[in-house]
Amino acid sequence: MDNRRLFPEIWADDDQMSGLMSMIKAREVNPNDYDRKIEFWSDMIAKSCDNEKNAIFTIDILKRRFRRGNQLPGSLNIIIQHMLDTGEIITLNDYKARNQNWLQRGYRTFVGSLWGSTCDNQTEYVHLPTVHKEADRILEFFRSEYAVDDDMLPEIVDSAEFFEECRNLIANKKMYDVALAELVNRGEVTIGSSKTGEEILKFRDNAVRGPIKWTESDASVHDMRRAMSKLEHEIKRLEQKAKKAEQDARLYIRQGDKNHAAHYLRQKKRALKEVEAKDNQYQRLLEMMQQLGRTKQNKQILDAYRAGADAFKATLQRQGISPEEIDETMDNIGDAMATAEEIQDAIAAGVPTLDSDELNKDLEAELDAILAGESSEADLIVKGLPDVPSEEPSVAGPAKTTNTAVTDSIAARLKRLREAA
Repeated sequence: MDNRRLFPEIWADDDQMSGLMSMIKAREVNPNDYDRKIEFWSDMIAKSCDNEKNAIFTIDILKRRFRRGNQLPGSLNIIIQHMLDTGEIITLNDYKARNQNWLQRGYRTFVGSLWGSTCDNQTEYVHLPTVHKEADRILEFFRSEYAVDDDMLPEIVDSAEFFEECRNLIANKKMYDVALAELVNRGEVTIGSSKTGEEILKFRDNAVRGPIKWTESDASVHDMRRAMSKLEHEIKRLEQKAKKAEQDARLYIRQGDKNHAAHYLRQKKRALKEVEAKDNQYQRLLEMMQQLGRTKQNKQILDAYRAGADAFKATLQRQGISPEEIDETMDNIGDAMATAEEIQDAIAAGVPTLDSDELNKDLEAELDAILAGESSEADLIVKGLPDVPSEEPSVAGPAKTTNTAVTDSIAARLKRLREAA
């Protein structure tokens, strides 16, 4: 234990430490002294657990940790009871009893008294904040060292091998089990067993929703890994055997003993043949493992496609967009654009003007129609007059005057029309 990290500066102050090592009086007698000692020793216990990478302790262990020459903390039992009351620590038996991981693995549980447990020097306690820290460290170690190999189903791990890999993170096997129990409670890992009874961990795959489920295929993956590991050891052993046989053969050749040399060369040939056979078996298992990993990846990609399609459909429905509405809108846009083009063409053409010749022709036709109408009117007037007498009229002035007036009227109107044109 690194005492420089654990002990504060006042640890070297005899006067202050004498007071902190002394018995704690009841809070009613001296609340300041009570609170000061409770805070100091609670903090010391937490730091010592973190420093030891071990959340499990007893009062005897604390006495050894905090021994200062001939002095021992005088009121550790009061400190422990306070930490039990606040929920900072719990007895190991209670921890096992409330934890489904321990029940799954067949550990015998001992439930403490409903009214609390007594503090004795051999009772094992668990410092819960340290458990949380150790569980976080183990989980981070898995994610950084195992989860990066996504092609080989890294979430399935042999528990014994995993413990050996992270021994520098944890004090001992008992603490390892406590940290695993915390991860089980969080839903980050579940614990299963192989067909031969080996304990296997299955960590959470972040791409899979819901609780972690242990299946027979998970046990098969572990068995395949175990077989691959054995094949690796066999291949290495046979390669070493072939290498040694070749060295012995060379030695006997130099000595001129061809019989022994041929014997060791045959051993080398048999060993290399076995290496080839076992390597083929290993490659087949490796291909199966990689195929399982690719199958998982393909499922994840398919699930992502489905989620994207569902989200897109939901967005279209929420926004009120449909293919029919889009077609109708595009048709309306086409009609509006066509109308706009027609308006633009009409504006560009300008105001139409009639040709002067056509205008003159129209005016001449209108004048002819008017003259024809006037002639018809004159004929009607003449027809309405009495017949001309056969005898010479005695006075011819009035009749002549009438015909002359009609003719003058027509000529004047014709002149006005021409002038207007």
